[in-house]
Amino acid sequence: MAMRKMLAAEEDIANRVVEMAKRRGVTVFQTVNDILEQALRADGMGLVLKEVIDRRWMLERAREVGFTFAVERLLYEVVDTAYGHARQQLSQMWLEMGGWYGKYFAGKRDDGLGAFGEAMELLTLGTSEFSIEEARGGVSVTCVGESFTPGFTEVFSLFIEGALEALGYARAAKEVSRGIIRLKFEKSR
Repeated sequence: MAMRKMLAAEEDIANRVVEMAKRRGVTVFQTVNDILEQALRADGMGLVLKEVIDRRWMLERAREVGFTFAVERLLYEVVDTAYGHARQQLSQMWLEMGGWYGKYFAGKRDDGLGAFGEAMELLTLGTSEFSIEEARGGVSVTCVGESFTPGFTEVFSLFIEGALEALGYARAAKEVSRGIIRLKFEKSR
């Protein structure tokens, strides 16, 4: 027969676990064991349960804003090929889509820039890095993706530019080379 051990928790957390058990129609004992089992499972994979939950939340947020996941290398190559055949049309498409997303994030909450930054972190989940920093009435954006193709790098910079223009910023400086995007914006409104 398995022995039981007592665990302590803060009152608020214990009450929330009791409510969770009621909602699910199971005992508090089962609920606590399920929670602990998942925490141990994450630990066994070298992860912290909070990181697992945060990543799941990121995937849900990405889905909510219309992002989809694709094979990274394939995406870059397809965009690069299309860019080589229809540069102006593809550039305009990415600029307009960035503008649409900028308007979307501006309407979602007071901090549209912050919401856009979070979305870009989701979109660049993988081998690339994205940062957006506010400074003295302006914004600096840096994105580095070692796998980005030249065409993808260019159209992705236009996507970012379109979004920030919709969020009320005007481009002040642009440096784009394969896999590296550095943009500076000034507040325009």
